Amino acid sequence: MTTQRLELTAYGHYYQYLIYQALERVHVERTEIDRYFNVLSELGGAILESPSESLDDSDLHTFFKKYSTNFLPVDQHKVIRDLVSSFILQRSETGLKFRYRYLFYFFAAKKLADSLHRGEEAKKRIKHLVNTIHLEKASNIVLFLTHHSKDPWILDEILLSVMDIFYDEKEVTLEASSLSFLQDFVQEIPDLVLENRDASQERLEDDRQKDFIEQHEDQDSPVDDDKDVEEFMVKVNKVFRAIEVCGQILRNRLGSLERNSLEFIYEESLLVSLRFLSVYLRFSEYVREESIRKIKKILEQNPNLPDSKIIRKIESFYLGINYTVILAMLYKISFSLGSDKGRDIYIKVTETNDKPTFCLIQEIIELQFEKKLDTDKIDKLHSEFSKNPVCDRLLKQIILRHCYMHDIGFKHRQKLANILNIPIQVQRSILIASKTT
Repeated sequence: MTTQRLELTAYGHYYQYLIYQALERVHVERTEIDRYFNVLSELGGAILESPSESLDDSDLHTFFKKYSTNFLPVDQHKVIRDLVSSFILQRSETGLKFRYRYLFYFFAAKKLADSLHRGEEAKKRIKHLVNTIHLEKASNIVLFLTHHSKDPWILDEILLSVMDIFYDEKEVTLEASSLSFLQDFVQEIPDLVLENRDASQERLEDDRQKDFIEQHEDQDSPVDDDKDVEEFMVKVNKVFRAIEVCGQILRNRLGSLERNSLEFIYEESLLVSLRFLSVYLRFSEYVREESIRKIKKILEQNPNLPDSKIIRKIESFYLGINYTVILAMLYKISFSLGSDKGRDIYIKVTETNDKPTFCLIQEIIELQFEKKLDTDKIDKLHSEFSKNPVCDRLLKQIILRHCYMHDIGFKHRQKLANILNIPIQVQRSILIASKTT
């Protein structure tokens, strides 16, 4: 559920500015900067084809010979010396490479964008990158592509790829009729209680957990030797990478894409996430049934054990995991696709679909990005969820989490307490926690 580290890629204009500055610091004349950018772009394309992401002396000789055939020749030694001195390139044991991976992604994408009009080869490469968007290199190059080129074909390819993930699955809606397996479990959860903790310490601990996960995750390696498991995990990674990429495109292109395109990107990103959630819940249900079956077999051999209690604990355990995953997925989707400037798009898509999942995701986005606590809207959602205890519980946790992390005015607190039936001791904990932020 962690972010896929694509945020930096979103700032393509800043990268371009910083590269200009780096070249000026080593006294590259302004009239020559375009030439240097072109060399870097061609170098990015060449390194993209290299298995080691670097070029040795022989490869460099071949590269500059080919470069001189297609463009006006450059002083190879001076250009390389300047690019190394500016910390854009560096020499390594395997040869010359970009010092930072994001610079490589930037210029590899620029080469592909510049080559789009020259034939089908660039399109084949882009299609391959889009189809392997679950890999870090591919997802970042694809995102930089959307910075370098506004060609609608690129966006179409990304969306076609997104729509193809778990295409034969039905998305989770969180409608009451589909949540009967969770209803009893939610009824058993005691009233929500917030401990009296320091919110700043909570955020610090949350950051530590995210850092730990990012340091230990390896997105590009297969999870299992079993082919089916590996293919499934590729799809799962594709879902998370795809919604991160689409979210960055939404944020970067809110001012230039047509409303229809923005709505389509947002809606399809939501749907693929909810299709994955459907697959997960079905798999979890299968695991639960298998676990109960095995326990029953054990209990048959040990008739003195209280079987009903043990089975009930197993059921509660799996249902609890499902509930937690649903909430985490709603936050993941909202944080990946949300923005403080896309309100019209989110409202239109939510109204069109009119499903609890879309309503809860929009609520999280408004709280997270707009800091908008609309008590009248919360009251309306609470009423709509009156016959859907799972969604009602999710709504309460979403609102309480926001209240815990922010200083909410007295009138808003009182109104929320009345709407959501928040106990007085929880209200006091919220007040103390938010004041220590």
